[in-house]
Amino acid sequence: MGIGKIFKKEKKPKEKTPQIDLTNAKYPNETCALCNQPGCDKKWGGQYWHKKCLRTTKGMAKGMV
Repeated sequence: MGIGKIFKKEKKPKEKTPQIDLTNAKYPNETCALCNQPGCDKKWGGQYWHKKCLRTTKGMAKGMV
């Protein structure tokens, strides 16, 4: 048994699951453009977004400019 096998950890994929309450969402039937989860709060650029996903996307876009 090698050292690499002892310290090797399995990587689990992270899922983007925002904690959204569908009853209080402004657009409960629409899915988010970033994470494809239902219950969006904002409409921007012709797409529906969660507030958290929109902030993340705009932050990434600022980094590109």
